Order: sequence, then structure tokens, then C-alpha cells
Amino acid sequence: MASMHLNMDDISMLLREKDVFSIQDVDYAILEPHGRMSVLKKAEKESPTKEDLKVCVQPTLYMPTEIIVDGSIVYKNLLDLNLTKEWLSQALRKAGCSPEQIEEIFYAEIQRDGTLYIDKRVDNVK
Repeated sequence: MASMHLNMDDISMLLREKDVFSIQDVDYAILEPHGRMSVLKKAEKESPTKEDLKVCVQPTLYMPTEIIVDGSIVYKNLLDLNLTKEWLSQALRKAGCSPEQIEEIFYAEIQRDGTLYIDKRVDNVK
């Protein structure tokens, strides 16, 4: 550590970047040539995976992608995902929004399961 000019504060910071907040949780750590740290947590400190917990996982249908930004449809993303404006209209209705009022939507993003996350525009009233 001394030859790398690192002190324990530096090591603690590098560990926190890996979501390790106590050195007691570390089984093995390597300071990589690029200056980042690779950390192997002790087995009892590792987070369980969905596989470990035997949780059923839904397949990913889409990569989360912006569909509407600042009241405008991102047609390139619809095209890239092989989706149509008709699909968007149906998805908006299903989410309780009117396709005729797209300008009132600040942001809409397709989720992994094909649903839309919608954030409506908020008017600033003083």
C-alpha cells in the first residue's frame, strides 16, 4: 500500500465503491493496474442471487429505452425496437394516458417487461 501511496482512507473509499463498508467483509481484494479495486466478499457477506433464492425470473423482452422525451416521441427508438406508433398508443391507454396528450408526458420509458414507465409533466404554479 505504501508503494502505491495509499492509506487506509483510500482503501476504505475504494471498498465503499464496491459496496463494502467494513474491511471485515472482505475475503480477498486486488488493487488493479488501472487503480480500481476488485473485491471478493466473504461468502456469508455476499448478496444472494435470485437463483440462490429460487425466485422465478421473467425474461427480458426489451432493454429499458426512452420512448417519449419532453412531450415528443423518440421515433428512432420505436423503430429500433420494432414498435409502432399504434403500439405506443395502446401502451399509453393501458397505462391510463391519452395518446392525444403526449405533450403532457415529460418522459416515458419502455421497461424490460414491455410496460411503460410514465412521468407526466408537472406545471410549476406559483
